Amino acid sequence: MKYDPLTRLLHLCVAAGVTLQLLTSLVMVTPKPGRLANGWFEIHENVGIGVLVAVAIYWMWVVARAARRADGGMLFPWFSRRRMADLRDDALGTLRDVARFKLPPDDEPRPLPAAVQGLGLLLVLFMAGTGTILAIGMAPDGAKSAPIHAVAELHETAAPLMWAYLVGHPLLGFLHQLAGHGSLSRMFGFRAAGTVSRRGPFV
Repeated sequence: MKYDPLTRLLHLCVAAGVTLQLLTSLVMVTPKPGRLANGWFEIHENVGIGVLVAVAIYWMWVVARAARRADGGMLFPWFSRRRMADLRDDALGTLRDVARFKLPPDDEPRPLPAAVQGLGLLLVLFMAGTGTILAIGMAPDGAKSAPIHAVAELHETAAPLMWAYLVGHPLLGFLHQLAGHGSLSRMFGFRAAGTVSRRGPFV
């Protein structure tokens, strides 16, 4: 699958922003009545708003591309019986490949990776959206109204899922790259050095 320059740029911006957000969450001090925030918290707030802008543009671009492509609906198959059946078949095929220590091909759009990407976009949008609501609705001393406190609970509950996606998504891309599929090369626009076979050592 080929990626256009705007998709590459947006993917890089969102990936870098999410990575920075998760790393700053480890060292930031959130404000509470009687306790001031540190500088990492301010960075976390500002970068979060930037991620929201980037992922919103990414969403608009994804929807625009999906409207022009027959496979665009694979990102969100949850309301189509046919697409759910395709997703099930692709998931079962992937499990069979993994059981044989193989990686499925990555050169054409497939239902399972597309659906996972769609879930990832939803998760990033949710994290950035709830974080922006907190940045706007929380008092400078950290005091929260009941609705804002509920948003904070949702934001914190979803954070482990964001960590799992951040680790899993690039790891699978790296494995596909090692397998000779050129996944990272296509996404970031570089030629993989020393790649002699598209099939690679894992296929």
